[in-house]
Amino acid sequence: MFKTLRNIPKRAVSSMGYSLSGLRLAFGKEESVRLETLALAILIGILAAVQWPMWKKATLLAVFMIIPLTELINSAIEDLGDLVSPDYHPSIKAAKDKGSAAVLLAIVIGLVSLAALIFCP
Repeated sequence: MFKTLRNIPKRAVSSMGYSLSGLRLAFGKEESVRLETLALAILIGILAAVQWPMWKKATLLAVFMIIPLTELINSAIEDLGDLVSPDYHPSIKAAKDKGSAAVLLAIVIGLVSLAALIFCP
């Protein structure tokens, strides 16, 4: 048990490296990830200027972070689909379309949350 506990920092560093590598790859390859990152940066700037309670700012930021999160999962699905079958296949198209639909739903969740936080006291 103690050996496992001693390995936690080392494993955390390794995991962080893999995660940062994935972010770099996605940022370099996927235009949508770059656009969503820009939108998130703009949102952070707006939230810094708005006179809202911290809970509203934190909630909106967390909800809008779901969008790039979903985009990363969608990109992973697309990469796997391209690896499995570079040619057109209806099942791979369906998987890619479902991933894209998940991103769309994440955007809708973000917009609904924004509207609720703006218009509800």
